Amino acid sequence: MKNIIKDLQMIGEKTNTGVFAVGGYIRDKLLNKDSLDLDLVVSKKADIFAKKTAAALNGKSFILHNETQVYRVAVFNNRALKYIDISLMQGKTIKEDLQKRDFTVNSMAVDIKHFNDIKNNIIDYCGGYKDLKNKRLNIVYGKSFLDDPLRMLRAFRIASEYNFKLSAELIESVKKYSKKINSAAPERVKNEFFRILNNKNSSQYILQMDDAKLLEAVFPVITSMKKSAKNFYYHPKGLFQHCFQTLESLEKILSKLDKYFPESKDKLIKHLNENFSDNVNRINLLKFAAIFHDCAKPECAKKMDKKIRFLGHEELGAKKTSEIMKSLKMSNKEIDFAKSIIAQHMRPSNLAKSDIITNKARFKLFRDLKENVPDILILAMSDWHSYKSLKVYSKKILKQQEKAVAEIINNYFEFQGKTGRRKLIDGNILMKELSLKPGKIIGELLNLVNASQDEGKISTKKEAILLAKSKLTVLRKKHKI
Repeated sequence: MKNIIKDLQMIGEKTNTGVFAVGGYIRDKLLNKDSLDLDLVVSKKADIFAKKTAAALNGKSFILHNETQVYRVAVFNNRALKYIDISLMQGKTIKEDLQKRDFTVNSMAVDIKHFNDIKNNIIDYCGGYKDLKNKRLNIVYGKSFLDDPLRMLRAFRIASEYNFKLSAELIESVKKYSKKINSAAPERVKNEFFRILNNKNSSQYILQMDDAKLLEAVFPVITSMKKSAKNFYYHPKGLFQHCFQTLESLEKILSKLDKYFPESKDKLIKHLNENFSDNVNRINLLKFAAIFHDCAKPECAKKMDKKIRFLGHEELGAKKTSEIMKSLKMSNKEIDFAKSIIAQHMRPSNLAKSDIITNKARFKLFRDLKENVPDILILAMSDWHSYKSLKVYSKKILKQQEKAVAEIINNYFEFQGKTGRRKLIDGNILMKELSLKPGKIIGELLNLVNASQDEGKISTKKEAILLAKSKLTVLRKKHKI
């Protein structure tokens, strides 16, 4: 890092350019945190400074924002630094530039000439250092969120990552401009929100977002969740309270995997930490699903036998959630995951009611839900836990459900370890042995054979052919062949 700073100092001197380290890098240094990104402000010709920096560091420069003249230099083969972002000074002086930034803790700077002693050379016109020591997040100026609405989400994201307290002034400003969030780029909204969900205690920041009127501005479906189902839902504040408490319960379960899943904890951690894209993994997608898993209940509520039923809410909820995710420009893989676990989140409840879960039911679950089995089971468990403070809660039933989930997850990972088992037969063998033509029957027979093999009922090619032959008449009638 010292060599990089020397190169930057030299480029500044040779080009007679004022160079200042600003923003997040200074904040993190003062907090004794590592940062792989360095933000610089230069007094002139940011493009030329970026090109010279890239040449000196054997990196590559490209433009990030044409209008504000922000350039990025990718630094290769350096453990201390990944990117250097170089922007043209906004205003005539560094003071004017800092006074246009988002939060006070991000509005400190250090002249690159004094980089070897940051703490004693801070340029701080906005009270950032005091706020940093007090772990307080505040805006620099009143219309900060109006100038860049994404800053509202960024405020909650920074608070969640650094455990900062949001100032009253900031919260009031969010309330005032919350509806402006819709003008922010969907991809950036998604990025900030899922970074909030990355926090182990993200539920407390989601609640603060809701209090500041920002959550409903980002996700309007929450408004209907709040207005509906108050009169006939178990939770006193209605449907959204249930979904929020499901999120809270999920985070508590995830923090105690060793308690609930002692045998499969390590495999479960590895599974849940699978990344789908930058800042999106199974854990925060699971949290996202928890928030919206029952979002379709208002549309599906019907009174039947003097009770309110929500028939079909799983499928409709999956559809509505996928539409939300599409609006955030999320990937098909991410959307398919959320749709799958929301559409199937009631299934474990039916399974866990049985005192004994048969191998047939167990393996059918594995075949149907594939790699999402643990996620759906944990979501269902979180759903059950959300009722713990209500009269309908039964400690005995919950313990039975928890035991069933732990057992099935253990079985799932055991099953995964055996997926390399040899196939007893394939489609070609079936067609030859049973004189069949290609068609749907072949696939259905193979599914029956594989299911029986998984359950340990058959183990040889001969047994597989005999089983297929015994099912052939029924399938021919079904397909009218």
